[in-house]
Amino acid sequence: MNERQRRLPRQEADWPGTYQVDTSAWNACQILDISILGAGLEIFEPARDDLVGRQITVEVQTPAGASITLRMVGAIRYVAATPKGARVGIEFGDLSETERAILNVLEHMRVVW
Repeated sequence: MNERQRRLPRQEADWPGTYQVDTSAWNACQILDISILGAGLEIFEPARDDLVGRQITVEVQTPAGASITLRMVGAIRYVAATPKGARVGIEFGDLSETERAILNVLEHMRVVW
């Protein structure tokens, strides 16, 4: 994969999670990296160009503990084939001040990275 120029660097995550595209069924995924602006994940289905531009919801319980669950909603901006399925890049929608603060705190504490 060619490394694209990013507005903000992403932190490695490596969290198991689930995702839903539009209103489809929930499926397993792996969150590979995350930033305030977006995330990269691996889905375990073939890469499909028709995913680009669609809404995706991702849920993950972070390694910080079972009491912390993140739910991220964004648009799919990138899809590429991988040996296990597809790597998907998502861009978050407009985050609230609270959502930005939570991601900033997690990054500064490096609890979940």
